[in-house]
Amino acid sequence: MPSLNLTSALAATLLLSLAPFAAPAQERLQEKETKSVEKEKPAEPTPPPPKEESSVTEHSIKIGGQTIPYKAIAGTILLKNEKDEPQALIYSTTYARSDVKDLSQRPISFIYNGGPGSASVWLHMGAFGPRRVVTPNAEPTPPPPYRLADNASTLLDKTDMVFLDPVGTGFSHAVGKAQDKDFWGVDQDVKSLAQFITLYVSRNDRWNSPKFLIGESYGTFRSAALGNYLQEHDGMDFNGIVLISNVLDLGTISFHPGSDMPYIFYLPSYAATASYHKMLKEPPADQPARHPRPIHGRVAAQPRLDHRPPGFPLLRLDLRPLERIRRVRPAKLRGHRRVHRGFQQLRS
Repeated sequence: MPSLNLTSALAATLLLSLAPFAAPAQERLQEKETKSVEKEKPAEPTPPPPKEESSVTEHSIKIGGQTIPYKAIAGTILLKNEKDEPQALIYSTTYARSDVKDLSQRPISFIYNGGPGSASVWLHMGAFGPRRVVTPNAEPTPPPPYRLADNASTLLDKTDMVFLDPVGTGFSHAVGKAQDKDFWGVDQDVKSLAQFITLYVSRNDRWNSPKFLIGESYGTFRSAALGNYLQEHDGMDFNGIVLISNVLDLGTISFHPGSDMPYIFYLPSYAATASYHKMLKEPPADQPARHPRPIHGRVAAQPRLDHRPPGFPLLRLDLRPLERIRRVRPAKLRGHRRVHRGFQQLRS
């Protein structure tokens, strides 16, 4: 009996001493089994490349007594890099007159807003599209419900229109390994939109059509670079570039110390706004006091540019002796004496 107990004790001791070596061996066996299962598991299929999509509908609109049939085309165009890898899908909405036989006689305009970071919805649904969101004139838009109406001011009677959204705005987005932020730079933005326009023009046989760029705010800055890039890189010439809310020099829209230009450039807009709301105590002589539309043809309240811009004496304030500054006549700005005096006080 004592010998049996001794044998059992020895066996237990041996098992305990081998336990530390058994655990790693078991782990290695499990790891080997897991790897073999992974090798046997089939690789995940490569996702299909992004697909371009398009939807076409037929419409008509009456402009100036003329009924114009047109197609509305909502679609995307796939951009690729030099390695033929998909990079982005750019969305656009096109309105093209459908009864045109000779496309070389029909202009086409590429239209976008600014930001940077804005889709083209504002110029599309608020200004130039054949349908627009109904909003009050020069006052806040009330809460919903909102409604759409035919736009008598659409450009469709003069040009086909392509409203496009830069990558990362609207329905345009990066695909594949690319990210939206890869396109968020002056050069990257220009290059991607140039590629889109070149593809669009080629696919729709519009190389011989008169072509225009229409941009708003940062879109004017974009148009300057985009027109130059398309001309030099792709050999595409434009018949015109339209600048809306022009800002080619960002320094002209910020009131930085020592910079006089914003004051000069803002003055006509402030004057026109004051004229529209009948806030001028001394309206210009050539503007009727109670004209139903005080701004017509040109900005009636804008200072005259008779022989030289009224900004010239303002620009020279820092260079002229103080006694000559006092001799600058406020009447030069015709109806805006307080603005001019305020500017003199600011500069002194």
